[in-house]
Amino acid sequence: MIVVENPALRETGPVVFILVGLSEAAESELRRARRPVPQPIRANALIDTGSGRSIIQRDLARSLGLTPIGTVEFDTPSSVDVSASEYDVRFWLDGEVSFESRVMEAPLPVPRVQALIGRDILALGVLTYDGPRGRFTFEFGERTAGRGRGSTAFRAP
Repeated sequence: MIVVENPALRETGPVVFILVGLSEAAESELRRARRPVPQPIRANALIDTGSGRSIIQRDLARSLGLTPIGTVEFDTPSSVDVSASEYDVRFWLDGEVSFESRVMEAPLPVPRVQALIGRDILALGVLTYDGPRGRFTFEFGERTAGRGRGSTAFRAP
């Protein structure tokens, strides 16, 4: 479970520190080829219940050396038919629990935010937003988890 207490929660929103890295499959492929595996990158992620999919900032994909696996079009409250590259990535939320998902790459105009955690990942747990206490929690359970390298790994649908 992740518990974040933030007196400025109303102003900043539910932001968590995460690591963004290669998917397990991409990491295994590099290891088999005896090529270096980029270290995961630390990022601020905004939990966004309005986003159906998780999103990473463009510079994160480049920094990790990710190769797009396709493109997708999506709509935002202010635009329609926006085209974006897709990537398979892994997010670590607490250093031990990882979530793999196919994310989109897009510019994120929110200051100090490099990723959005969308409903693809939120569907794997329970998010509680306690405004009066300036606190939010994200709980995830073993029933949806798969084990890997000593960490709990969740796969988004």
